Amino acid sequence: MIARPLKLLIICLTLIAVSGCSSSGGNLPDPAPLNAINQQVQLVQHWSVAVGKGDVKSSSVMQPLLSGSAIFAASGQQLGSFNVDTGEVNWKIDLAEKVTAGVGHINQQLFVVTQSGKLVAVSSADGSILWQVNTSSEALAAPQANSKIVVVQTVDGKVSAYAVKEGKFQWSYAANLPSLTLRGTSTPLVNESYTYAGFASGKLVALDNQVGSVVWQKSIGAAIGRSEIERLVDIDGALTLVDDLLYVSSYQGNIAAIDALTGTVRWQQPVSSISGTALVGDAILVVDAQDTVLAYDRERGHVLWQNDALKHRLLTSPMGLANQALVVDTEGYAHVLQLSDGEFIGRQKLAIKGARIGSKSYQDNIFLLSLDGRLTRLGLK
Repeated sequence: MIARPLKLLIICLTLIAVSGCSSSGGNLPDPAPLNAINQQVQLVQHWSVAVGKGDVKSSSVMQPLLSGSAIFAASGQQLGSFNVDTGEVNWKIDLAEKVTAGVGHINQQLFVVTQSGKLVAVSSADGSILWQVNTSSEALAAPQANSKIVVVQTVDGKVSAYAVKEGKFQWSYAANLPSLTLRGTSTPLVNESYTYAGFASGKLVALDNQVGSVVWQKSIGAAIGRSEIERLVDIDGALTLVDDLLYVSSYQGNIAAIDALTGTVRWQQPVSSISGTALVGDAILVVDAQDTVLAYDRERGHVLWQNDALKHRLLTSPMGLANQALVVDTEGYAHVLQLSDGEFIGRQKLAIKGARIGSKSYQDNIFLLSLDGRLTRLGLK
């Protein structure tokens, strides 16, 4: 069994990492060495700014958000708006409490959740606070919204909806959680009709946005084994929706393509992943628990390629950059993989700490938000 450090939470008492050794001791396997590659592209840093005082030990992956000519990001107690082209600050506010989830967005509103579980709506124009309301618990995934509701998934297993205009509570769905889970939640996916959410039980649920009732649910991973660690099947990370097909992965479970309207499974393959799925070009990408990068045909589900040269380097979720794939390891090395076959075409050491990095693709560039609170715009040349 292989998991990432700081990701297993054992009954809220201690964090452990399991990696081909007993949970009572032993060392993590050495990261794969970086062999020479055929360097065909080079990463270019356009600008880098400090958003706020980050936390390199945080379990949250803070996601920047792009809207128009501004990129929005939160770190520490700070939420800011920055010019896409130059990185100059449009505005920045101090929320007086650490932000653990964000940034969500609809129309002219931004949404973040603070450490105490407070959902805060902020004007994207000037950073003024529009409203705030208490949720049921801490959130680690960005709130998601449609024109009527903003949805928050909290670590207590609840998915709750609030009115976009004034924050009035609308409905809540509560899932049954196992006693041992990974430290994190999936990021809910919201359209006008449904909210899709994955849970530590390995279940994916579609909820009706009007009343929060279950439309359908599917098991992506089944708990198998004697120990609680062996039975971990959490759905963490991002869900991907393309042409009414929902792509989801689970730890010690599967990656699956599911009809978003009916819950019918179109295809599934065994994989263990805690990073979620990403659409890059026409492929669905995932990083498995051993840090192998895999690309799947999104229509039929067969493996297009896999690259296992970065094993145990604690990779980020896969990202898209100028029609190529990008992953960053815990030492700050950015690896560019050719989307057609998964071969390395670029590598560069970045001044970025940690492997849990939020990202947002923009044309032929990408914004990376690291846990130490730096927002960086990268491109290729």
